[in-house]
Amino acid sequence: MMWVEFLDAAEIEATEAVQWYEDEAGLGADLRDQIEISIERIAQSPNAFPVIYRLDVRRVLTHRFPYSIIYRVKDDDSVLIIAVFHHSRNPIIWKGRID
Repeated sequence: MMWVEFLDAAEIEATEAVQWYEDEAGLGADLRDQIEISIERIAQSPNAFPVIYRLDVRRVLTHRFPYSIIYRVKDDDSVLIIAVFHHSRNPIIWKGRID
């Protein structure tokens, strides 16, 4: 299993999304669980998900919620979570986080 790191912006996105779903629909814990499941899937099989940008940026979709976990497999056997991104947002936001 690979080590998982978060960009600060991705961690903030996840926290804010969970809080919004909790405040609006009481579903914050459900979204948090889906994010965690998606991250576990990435850690176990990081190359199993499609490349969506350049040669190394990949995405896994959460179940039940309109979010993608955008990540990159790093050379040192770790994964960097770039974004926890709602599907309605402009992808230029997370693309700006890539070196």
